[in-house]
Amino acid sequence: MPQVSIITALHNKGPYIAETIRSVLAQTRSDWELIVVENGSTDNGPDVVRQFMDTRIRLVVSPKCGPGAARNFGLALATGAWVLFLDADDLIAPNYLEERLGLLRNQPQADLLVGCWEEFKDGSSEPAVIRKPAAHGGTDADLANAAIAHAPWALHAALVRKSRILEGRLWSEEMDGLPSEDTAFWFPVVYEASILWSENAGALYRVQTETSRNEIKDVKRWMHAVLGVIRHNVDYLKVRNIRPNQQQCASIVRVLESTYRLCLSRQSRAEAKLALEEANNWLKICPASSLAITVRKTLGLRLFNLLRYGVMGLCL
Repeated sequence: MPQVSIITALHNKGPYIAETIRSVLAQTRSDWELIVVENGSTDNGPDVVRQFMDTRIRLVVSPKCGPGAARNFGLALATGAWVLFLDADDLIAPNYLEERLGLLRNQPQADLLVGCWEEFKDGSSEPAVIRKPAAHGGTDADLANAAIAHAPWALHAALVRKSRILEGRLWSEEMDGLPSEDTAFWFPVVYEASILWSENAGALYRVQTETSRNEIKDVKRWMHAVLGVIRHNVDYLKVRNIRPNQQQCASIVRVLESTYRLCLSRQSRAEAKLALEEANNWLKICPASSLAITVRKTLGLRLFNLLRYGVMGLCL
């Protein structure tokens, strides 16, 4: 039985999927299975996968479209104790699985094995950029505070114990079709989880591809996604009779602020107004527990962003 189930949702990634599979085949550990979940492709991606199929590599077809639905379908078929979600255009270094699973020597009951990642531009000679997870070097609580409003790492920077996901933390299929749907997945997974950290950047994240879902091209859609993620994660706490703490409120304010600035830069007046209104609503209930929040409350968000970022703002 494999130790790790690698789940890859496939949708129109024909130019990349072969390289992704080869990075899995190159692993220094062999106790893995790769489940590629076809998810409405109209290109040759599934045919490419069929060339690699063997006892460890399967191609299955999701009955529903959407990355979350495809990943949940793959989870239902997974036999490994650990799960890695690997997008069909991303890669892992040859020692990735060996290094991440090696962390368990120090704490065998951990829920997540998390490390850094490299971002590289497709077809570019520019050097890769090393990124670190949110709250890197802090506590597990710091991570949960940050993750309530934005994804804490690239999707494949973490291995997750499968039982952790199956305990009511599946992908929210309601978020399918929106960018940054992984933010709605990671917060419930990391909340009160036991996490082991690595400095290794064996997750290789391809950015600025033509089919990337996280490139912000449609500001209205991005605004809808930000609000949906925040609502989903706050609801996760609400059903447990927990209110967002002061650090989580501050994280939400900052994400809505950055969305406000993005909308202004794209001349999206209605979305900028909505982002500012939502940010102010959260600022009202956010305790003045830090200098940054106190200054925002004193100046107001529009003036604060003008002074700090040079954002003039629209006459909303």
